[in-house]
Amino acid sequence: MDNVLLEKALEMPPNERVVLAELILSSLDYEEDVIRQSWIAEVNNRIKAVNEGKSKLLDFESLYNED
Repeated sequence: MDNVLLEKALEMPPNERVVLAELILSSLDYEEDVIRQSWIAEVNNRIKAVNEGKSKLLDFESLYNED
């Protein structure tokens, strides 16, 4: 594995790492290209919505540590 690539990926904000991981995992699936492209478009739309302030991210730790 390329350690430089891993180091760069770990420097990314958590939400961008999740997107990257989803894209990598989707490349391993044997879905039809149309389906894979639809998922990639959905991920990109969600990133855009967060960046434009139209959507907000939930903090994983606080979500699972609520009493």
